[in-house]
Amino acid sequence: MSKRVGLPTPYGRCGFCSREDVALTREHVFARWLVERLRAWRVSASGQGLGDTAAQTRIADLVANVCGACNHGWMSSLEVSFRQAVFARSRPERLAAPTRQVLSRWFTKTATLVAYAAAQELIPNDQWSELTNAMPAGIRVGLARIRRPRQPLDLGFEHAHAHADHRSAELTSVAVQVGDLVGIVTRRSPMAVRATTLWPMRSHVLRWTTLPVVNRLSDLTGGEL
Repeated sequence: MSKRVGLPTPYGRCGFCSREDVALTREHVFARWLVERLRAWRVSASGQGLGDTAAQTRIADLVANVCGACNHGWMSSLEVSFRQAVFARSRPERLAAPTRQVLSRWFTKTATLVAYAAAQELIPNDQWSELTNAMPAGIRVGLARIRRPRQPLDLGFEHAHAHADHRSAELTSVAVQVGDLVGIVTRRSPMAVRATTLWPMRSHVLRWTTLPVVNRLSDLTGGEL
């Protein structure tokens, strides 16, 4: 019987903790529990602008390089908090401040890695470390719902120039759909008017039942779908 030879572990700089020459693992952008929960093993992003490779990749197969300490540390804890907030059997009517921060961080972390997997940049790499326990400066997150979503998991990109070559156009927003919930993470453009501002946190009360409803993901991303 021949001996199985494994691939060497790559070493480099972790974008989140900024440690140099650490072992990096190719981790899925969307955790296995979420893909299984939504039965989203085979879905691909319905929009354009994700890059030639990412556009043809199943959403469940998108990967990014992170170190084990980040993956099994703060990222794992954030996944648990997100799951409890979104999929709880009985959740509070209002989105309390801790829940708003959890949702904002999860959608921002996910949108950042989605852009990375598509060889694009939403948040500069030197700001990634802020996500380990807070939110990066200058980031806005909106929240909305989709009426009768076409698929359980989806992505949408928005660029500075809607008709520009996506390889060179400046990425401004990434929308991440989870079930009928959509978070849109924006860095360079105004917040989508059809989404409720989740971050920066404001004093007004947010309720799950009164989130704005859109018909398509493209209603939040400037028509790129």
